[in-house]
Amino acid sequence: MLRTTTTSVPCASPSENDHPLPDFPRMYRAYLDCRRSKRNKPDALAFERNYEENLITLIEELRERRYQPSTSTLFYTEKPKLREIFAAAFRDRIVHHLIYNEISPQWERVFIHHSYACRPNKGTHAAALALQHFLRQATLNGKRPASFLKLDIHNFFMTIDRRRLFEMLAARCHDPDLLWLLRVVVFHDPTADYELRDPRNLRHRLPPHKSLFNAPPFCGLPIGNLTSQFFANVYLNALDQFVKHHLHGEFYLRYVDDLGLVHRKTESLEEWQSRIAQFADEKLGITLNPRATRLGPVSNGVDFAGFIVRQNYALVRRRVVGNLKAKLRQARPQLVRQTPERRVWRFHPETLATCLAAVNSYFGHFQHAQSRRLIKKLWQEFSFLRHFFKLAKHKLTRIDQPLRRKSALKQQVRWLQRNFDGQICLIQIGCYYETFGPQAQKLAGVLHLSLRKNWRGFALACGFPQQHWPKMAAQLEKLRMPVVIARQTGRELYHAKERLPAWMVEYPNV
Repeated sequence: MLRTTTTSVPCASPSENDHPLPDFPRMYRAYLDCRRSKRNKPDALAFERNYEENLITLIEELRERRYQPSTSTLFYTEKPKLREIFAAAFRDRIVHHLIYNEISPQWERVFIHHSYACRPNKGTHAAALALQHFLRQATLNGKRPASFLKLDIHNFFMTIDRRRLFEMLAARCHDPDLLWLLRVVVFHDPTADYELRDPRNLRHRLPPHKSLFNAPPFCGLPIGNLTSQFFANVYLNALDQFVKHHLHGEFYLRYVDDLGLVHRKTESLEEWQSRIAQFADEKLGITLNPRATRLGPVSNGVDFAGFIVRQNYALVRRRVVGNLKAKLRQARPQLVRQTPERRVWRFHPETLATCLAAVNSYFGHFQHAQSRRLIKKLWQEFSFLRHFFKLAKHKLTRIDQPLRRKSALKQQVRWLQRNFDGQICLIQIGCYYETFGPQAQKLAGVLHLSLRKNWRGFALACGFPQQHWPKMAAQLEKLRMPVVIARQTGRELYHAKERLPAWMVEYPNV
């Protein structure tokens, strides 16, 4: 039986601490943590279909020490830089959360306060705020000069010695069964069993030293797992303690493998850099990256954690802004098709959803810096967004969002005609396209359609079968009449089918 001693979850009662590590309450909590924000993923849905039996099976494997990690998914990402990602299977990620929930409370008491990666209430924004506070303290609110030293560990995750890492974990783990599970996870080699997903062949562009396939024996942790991020903090904790208690670095902070120190004297920082490099090499077997080392006055601004940090404000890094611009340039051809004669705006649901999530995510990041003029400039540069979104308080919303709540045909028609003033609004009703009111009278005159009175609750209406659309579209284009098509989504509302704009045609010179 697996027994825990002091490594319990923070909210566990004394009676719960006597339970085996993989009991159902602990495993269920790990499962809930694992599926958070990933519930719609295919592997999470497959596990959830019979999650109770799957959790019980996982518990039995852990208790009988039969557990072995499953096949990982190998893929590559380009942003923010080209990386090799080994994503563990969903059941394995549950085990990772189980381990994290058990050992993190004990290690949290050991970590320094200013370590900001993979910890509760930390992150890049907290790191930037802490650095700004350090700059004020070191310079006495700008009254004296100070310098900043930024260090980066060369090829960090690929050079972590798993034997040293396991010794660090074992030193604070006295439960033999938990120790067995840690050994299984730490020494698991994902390169022996993986499923490759690389449709763009990015693996051929990855430098060899950044691949786990070329790591030295017993070295390297897979990027993409919760345990890898947490184990990185464990591995560098010795370096944090050395800087704080031996070098007495008062203004020191770390985010993953990026180290930052502030001091009044440049000479002290140069000496610390040498001693840190020596300690990292001798005690941890890692080296500093000289190309990423930065030493200079804080008055020039400090590039750290995604921001350019100054004493009284912060700016967003150019690379972050460039990544957002690249995403918008990629989305623009899917939403806008322009020729000298006309522009076609396509309300493509998947592209709009992806674009909305990406832009709001970046704008949320921008809010932690002085970014009002930046957002205004982006809104002007990518003006095509105005046809699909509204910008309010640094957040985008779909322009057709209110239409999703209109549960009657009359409400839908009035909203479309009010918000697309100047266009002919053709609305799908079954297998017909119809328009109503003054627009119907205008359309019937130019296309020679029959005009109906008192139709569907409207004074005037006209329409045509969908199969006649190519012919009607050719005539509308010849007459250069702007038009909006609203199609049924298939979703049922209270009193009508949901309809949303599908595309819009405009003629610039009209």
